[in-house]
Amino acid sequence: MKEIFQEFGTAIISIATVVLVIGILMGISVSGKTGLLQIVGESVIKNETDYTSFLDFDAVVNWHNRTKPEVAYIESYGRFFSRMNTEFLVRYYAKDMEGIIYPMDQVILAKLFTDTMFGKVLDIRKADGTSVKNLYSAMNGMILFQKAGVYEVYFQIRDRENIIRVCKISIAVMRGGK
Repeated sequence: MKEIFQEFGTAIISIATVVLVIGILMGISVSGKTGLLQIVGESVIKNETDYTSFLDFDAVVNWHNRTKPEVAYIESYGRFFSRMNTEFLVRYYAKDMEGIIYPMDQVILAKLFTDTMFGKVLDIRKADGTSVKNLYSAMNGMILFQKAGVYEVYFQIRDRENIIRVCKISIAVMRGGK
């Protein structure tokens, strides 16, 4: 027996230590969980929250799906420009999420609705993409088209909820002048 302990002593001590450690780890009890694997496994399990069950979720969905501000023509003016120097902004209006219409010249030039609606002309481009914004006067909203053709006007509009939208509107210039 003495020879066995001398020959295999370190192996027997290692096996006994491992059995003792495993017994201690499996015997530990924390919060009703017994054993190291159950205790550690509990912290790994993640609780998923169903956010659709919150009471204000419908309000958030309605707010997100609301009508964004938009820019459009005033129908009585039409889309065609036929004069060399014409009032530009009086032909458009901005509409907010509640359907309230604001004349674009009053939004951009007079800045009458700064707490509810804000807008600006970002760019005016020819059909080939060349900018002609320099033909537009930000002071009085007039524009002088030098050539007939199709142009795209880019408006940026922001409503009282601070929702920003860029609208592109195509216009046709029947005859311009120099």
